[in-house]
Amino acid sequence: SSGINAEWPLRPGEIIGGNDKGKHSKVLSLSLETSRCILRLPSDEIVDVAIIGIKKGSREEYFKQRDSAECPADDLFALPVHKGSSDNKNKTVTPGVAPISKKKKAWLHRDLKVRIVSEDFLNGRYYCKKVDIVDIIDPVSCVCRSESGKLIENVPQSILETVIPKTKGSLVMLLSKANRFEIAELEEKDSKMGAVICITLIEKDVVTVKYEEVCQYIGDAVR
Repeated sequence: SSGINAEWPLRPGEIIGGNDKGKHSKVLSLSLETSRCILRLPSDEIVDVAIIGIKKGSREEYFKQRDSAECPADDLFALPVHKGSSDNKNKTVTPGVAPISKKKKAWLHRDLKVRIVSEDFLNGRYYCKKVDIVDIIDPVSCVCRSESGKLIENVPQSILETVIPKTKGSLVMLLSKANRFEIAELEEKDSKMGAVICITLIEKDVVTVKYEEVCQYIGDAVR
């Protein structure tokens, strides 16, 4: 079979069909449960494809294609800002994530655990409560599931804050531009600095990111 699986090192994969055939792409995450994986194309676009739709690619070819590709504008997206932080970074999107919009900046992604920080939303019923993003409605609103299992419709991203897990080894999704949408394990949390140290699942890179550049990931991932 030309498709990838959990046995081979998850390095760049080459897409073998469709409009992106022949493109060597970075594998950001892979789910054996759904038989799908998320890839970053040389153009920096994020796509969701079936595992059987890619084969082992070349790191050298990936960077070669990336150097010749035109990346999207950096000012289309902004990350959520944690309390006490004034920094905004940029990010792009993938299926299950708020789609590109030049009118509004978006960062929503399915399978992230977030916190509602508005006292006015639904009369404060979910103020400071953690919820899971289960679906994307439009670029700046989503459907969430409460801890009791209740679905909450039309939740605006403006009232959401990323959640940082407390336990070492917990899965997180990186939102920084350099590692956006890569799945990683939490290694260390520095509350005083407002930053965390993570190890990416695929490349095993050690990265340090600010609170607003990472969020707890509750989806499936191959470790």
